[in-house]
Amino acid sequence: MFKAPQERRELRTFLGKTNLPAISRLLTAFSITASFFPENSNLTYADLGRINAEKIMNGSAAFTAPGNQTMDNLIHLKDGQIVGDWRDSTYGIGGGRIPYDVNTALVPAALRAIASLARAGFFPTHPEWNLTADTYAQVWEDNTLQFFEVNITTAQATTLLSTYVNSSSFYGSDQSDTLDSDVVFHALSLDGNNNQSQVQVMNTDDCFRHFLLNTTNQTQLTSFINSTANNVRRTFPAGLMTDVGMLISNPAYGPSPVYAANWTTSAYHGTVVWSWPLAMMSRGLELQLSRCSSTSAPDFCSDSTVFNNVKNAYNILWDSIDANSAHLTTEVWSWTYSGGKFNYIDYGALPPPPGQSPTESDIVQLWSLTFLAVTRNEGFA
Repeated sequence: MFKAPQERRELRTFLGKTNLPAISRLLTAFSITASFFPENSNLTYADLGRINAEKIMNGSAAFTAPGNQTMDNLIHLKDGQIVGDWRDSTYGIGGGRIPYDVNTALVPAALRAIASLARAGFFPTHPEWNLTADTYAQVWEDNTLQFFEVNITTAQATTLLSTYVNSSSFYGSDQSDTLDSDVVFHALSLDGNNNQSQVQVMNTDDCFRHFLLNTTNQTQLTSFINSTANNVRRTFPAGLMTDVGMLISNPAYGPSPVYAANWTTSAYHGTVVWSWPLAMMSRGLELQLSRCSSTSAPDFCSDSTVFNNVKNAYNILWDSIDANSAHLTTEVWSWTYSGGKFNYIDYGALPPPPGQSPTESDIVQLWSLTFLAVTRNEGFA
């Protein structure tokens, strides 16, 4: 929020020197008038925070009304825009208008944050938010996953994997013999290009929900965390795992050839590895497993099959992270396949997909340094 260097320094100085309790310090700091955008010159940071929260509350309200849990009331990209979440490249979310991560994780997480801030006195003009925002969040947590869920039988998955290998440039095994259950994942987005109602690309964006939310719909949580674990531990193209790390996208289960063409090893948000999703997924799974030691442990904790599956996936992911420690401060990297294994290659060494411009990978980003703070929990080894 604080983009002007002088303002950041002043706020750090104020927050560091004052002896007021933390909440009081923040409330006082937020009374400072903003100055880095001329149009905000008469607004305090508290005003800007309130305006942002009002936008979230207003934009999420329709979905929460009785009988209004429909696709039309989900959060859509603005007209004329092709990107709207972190997968901000041409085919990042397949032209979809309704992003998976935004609707199933970021909206309810923002609502939970608004409720918490309201209880701490941050929104004096909206005291009702301490309850309303939590109520909204519960509806979004419980009723959004269903729109994105993709279920593929083992027989269907086997056919799709064979088709993918035959139509792509991947020369390894299709890994269909490793499928020990039906394949379940959540589409990258809805209302995609070429009349795709769901953009059926397996992906890592489950990590947002595991990291940001502690959901309480037990049946849904058990199924969701189990499908995440299956997709993390299975080797590509059956799942997301490779020798060079967990891929952020897997188009192998897409119902048309355009999937293999658009999500490739040279596409910025294709079959590539990004550092920060490795950290968010590993930390998210850890947070969910840690709930099992609480007095209100989720139901999946007492389901030995699911619990062990999640713990196994957590350790497979960390084994991969440790094996690729040399690359973790890189934003994104890719791979080639030879000698029966996936081999690391610098993302910039590959030509861009046809019709696309090269996208630069940049190490100078804070999200590429998350492993300074995220470490393996040996208690789940």
